[in-house]
Amino acid sequence: MSSKSTATPENALTPEEIDTRLRSTTLARLASFRADGMIHLTPIWFDWTGSVFRLSLGAGRVHLKNLAADPRVTILVDEDYRLEHGLAAGAWAIECRGLAELSNDERLIRDVTHRSLVKAMGAADAELYAEPVMAEGRTIVTITPTTWHTWDYNKVD
Repeated sequence: MSSKSTATPENALTPEEIDTRLRSTTLARLASFRADGMIHLTPIWFDWTGSVFRLSLGAGRVHLKNLAADPRVTILVDEDYRLEHGLAAGAWAIECRGLAELSNDERLIRDVTHRSLVKAMGAADAELYAEPVMAEGRTIVTITPTTWHTWDYNKVD
């Protein structure tokens, strides 16, 4: 029986499962290092290209300052159904460590911001929200994965 409380090689996600979940899931948690060494951790919308994560961050976000100084980052995407439906409902997670690259390319900013907004809120609401989001100024963070740690507690042995 697969573990319901820890990651094992048997319950690791395949590359195809990772891709499917990252393309369909909206919310992640992004961790970067503050100058004092503490972690800065926030929820964030993201776009998955099949090989890199792309994030559209507002100009004043602390993560931008952190990543300019230290590009190491961790992004976590998960769902835990056990909280509402009990142990048998299971949970899954994708933890990715990588290196971030910042870009102010206007075409990339518009594309990634649009894709992230549509994925998170649908096309109609994305159109309404795009103008105020773009007005604050954006930077794109591209995260190139270096290490994956994944699990699905409902995978069979």
